[in-house]
Amino acid sequence: MSLPLPFPRLDVSDDYNPAIRLFGKRFIKEQTVVEYLAEFLAVVFSDKWIGNGEVIKSPLPSLEELKRWSVSAKTKLQYKPPIKLNLKLFAFLSISRVDSRHDVHKKHYEDLCRKLKSNLKASNGNAQEVIDWIEELLRGFQGAGFNRAWCAQTFYPVSASLLTQETIWNETVARKESIRSWDDSITRFKKYYSVTRRDFLARGGEVLYLQLCNVFATEQAEVTKFAESMGFSTDEADLKKLHGSLQEGLQKLSGQYTGPFDRLVDYIELLDKKTHELTNMEAECLTCEWCPEESWREAYLFAVEINRLLTAVLEPVERLELMMTGCALQVLRSLCAQSVRYAGGSAVAANGSALGYAWIFSPPGLPSRQQRLASQRNLQVIQGLIQKALRYDELVKNAAGAEPRIKVDKLYREADNKYGHKLFLSLGKKLGIIVPQRGRGARLIMTDNILRYMVLVLLKPGERCTYEEFLQRLYRHYGIAIEGEELTEAVIWSGLPANSSIQPLKGSWLARMLRAGGFLTELSDACSIVHNTFGKNK
Repeated sequence: MSLPLPFPRLDVSDDYNPAIRLFGKRFIKEQTVVEYLAEFLAVVFSDKWIGNGEVIKSPLPSLEELKRWSVSAKTKLQYKPPIKLNLKLFAFLSISRVDSRHDVHKKHYEDLCRKLKSNLKASNGNAQEVIDWIEELLRGFQGAGFNRAWCAQTFYPVSASLLTQETIWNETVARKESIRSWDDSITRFKKYYSVTRRDFLARGGEVLYLQLCNVFATEQAEVTKFAESMGFSTDEADLKKLHGSLQEGLQKLSGQYTGPFDRLVDYIELLDKKTHELTNMEAECLTCEWCPEESWREAYLFAVEINRLLTAVLEPVERLELMMTGCALQVLRSLCAQSVRYAGGSAVAANGSALGYAWIFSPPGLPSRQQRLASQRNLQVIQGLIQKALRYDELVKNAAGAEPRIKVDKLYREADNKYGHKLFLSLGKKLGIIVPQRGRGARLIMTDNILRYMVLVLLKPGERCTYEEFLQRLYRHYGIAIEGEELTEAVIWSGLPANSSIQPLKGSWLARMLRAGGFLTELSDACSIVHNTFGKNK
């Protein structure tokens, strides 16, 4: 087995880090859960270009464009999210680190407030109070970066108008140059700000987007075979229909309910048109890198699941919250699925996990000693699986080909700590599925939020299935084992002896969680039905 082939067909000979070479460029520990979604949506809603092709304004490129791209050599996807310095300054300066507020920033903030005040006609005559309300409203959409400078913070992407390019203030340069005015900072924008460092919007959302592109460039026959093994409907197995449904669903995320809010955002940003025009003129397009071509299976599952979310009747913010959960889970699933391919090891039965790995979830409360130990052991096996995959012979040889000054052991420390099993642990804790946050005995648990997500994506809107079928779907899609045959298989996969004491003794704890969430109906002692109570969006 050789090294993973990249999608698109880029030259990846300089990607020596084994984790990047295995999982794509890149998933990294420093990226927050919110920023995976924000970056993914930034690609979705920005103007895009494949190589020197025409601008793509739809959420996804057409199937024809994707097919051509999949066989084109060295052709990258570019996109250009806007830079909104005025908006970020107005919303975040007052809650940013005090030591990061340069005098020119404070002066421009005051100028923006004066311009806004002069244009306001408050009924009670108190324009300052209205300004405070607007600032408080925008501040409420702070998504990530609480300890960063104001311009490096990220909005929660409740609207496409809040999707912006990462912008980092070059504090050292500004201090050395003794910058004196806001105009100086924007006329020499590239000197005083960095927009391509990828410190926070660190390419993880781009990889998720590339995964979708990859699956829609895959041969229909391969997808059909996999879809049939998963028990999907013919509509979901048909790439053309799935692509069209995703295009429509993603497009509806943009501005369907946020028109007045978007106008307010634009108004604040354009209080100083010179800043907006100069910064966006100076900014470069962002370039996406690549994902492994063989990741199309997990990408297909992601596409089906996100499509089900987009077609369900949900409140807009709840939909985004669930999509955020889905993006983070897809990162974890991608790490495990790709690791199975290159680490070898235990093979899961054909009717088990579709991607060859298992996650043993324990109850969130007080699990039995056996349940707790099994989940702990399973998490250790998962981490070992990722570490073993990174040490696949061809990856080691590739790392050894780096420049002499970059030692292989340094590349592997970085791979383990930033992109490998430490990423899995860190992101799992951020999602709340790995506890405790600190200390020994880490294990996987089910949470109400994750369970809600699973019901919404494992069942189509309005669909019902038996409780036993729901357990099977959990295992097929995510390798999540709760009880019964799936738990027995997962225990064996984790290197433990099959033991009935691991099974729930006092009824099913997952059934109780489903019942509490309003998703489970018990028809008799022997039959329970799981129901996705969210109907289909017309």
